[in-house]
Amino acid sequence: MNPKVLIGQMAKLHNISTQTLRYYDNIELFKPMYIDKENSYRFYGVEQFAHLDSILFLRALGLTLEEINTFLVKKDLDTLISILNNKEIDIENEIERLKTKLKIIKSKVELINQYKLKEVFHICRLKHISNRKIIKTYFHKSRDIVEFEFGIKHLSSTIGDDLCLFNGLIGIIIDEQMVKEEVFDYWKGVTLLFEEEFINSEGLEILPAGQYATIVFEGSYDKGKEDYLKLLQWIKDNDFEVTGDAYLVTITDVAFSKLEKEYITEIQIPIRKLFP
Repeated sequence: MNPKVLIGQMAKLHNISTQTLRYYDNIELFKPMYIDKENSYRFYGVEQFAHLDSILFLRALGLTLEEINTFLVKKDLDTLISILNNKEIDIENEIERLKTKLKIIKSKVELINQYKLKEVFHICRLKHISNRKIIKTYFHKSRDIVEFEFGIKHLSSTIGDDLCLFNGLIGIIIDEQMVKEEVFDYWKGVTLLFEEEFINSEGLEILPAGQYATIVFEGSYDKGKEDYLKLLQWIKDNDFEVTGDAYLVTITDVAFSKLEKEYITEIQIPIRKLFP
């Protein structure tokens, strides 16, 4: 066999593209060893096979070309072990991140399946809700769609987590006094709510566990007024009192479905018994 090979054969033997080899050549990571003086053809030597195998192995592990070049400059066992140890840590961290993402996905699917059942709609329920983490911003003008949308973006950028709008729940805040006055259309602000295990960002408050009167409705937020008033009457009829701001918690919305009938919102009002 010829001890020298052209770029096409080299690429085929290593299952990579000729463009990749040309790029490695351009950045001086891996260059052909031989140049034919008569026709200027460039050839790789068979003795370079192991060298390219090293590059492709480290690339497959996710090392950057800069990291690979650092190894190739020294190319000794201590450098290799150091690089692999660092990559082991990176992979373990990535595994933990993927486990968290998997848990978030399963939780979201379970949540949607739980709430899309028709029998959950328009029924008043008493619910104990565990500690949640919360971040919120208040509106200058009630029900301003611009403030609402920019508010959500502000909260998500403050958290700095690309998945926060997926693993959290968007909520509209209705001021406690407005709740007591049975006002539905005056919205105080917007919030993001998280189960504690799904978010580690600093700057979030704890929304303490407590008893909530809840009701679920479908459609846009405007469709919730009747259920809101129904829930407030249920609170009175069962000798409860309102103890804080109410939340219109988005289970699904336009981000999840183009069908308005599939938008799901839960009204959550913190309460306690008037006569323990």
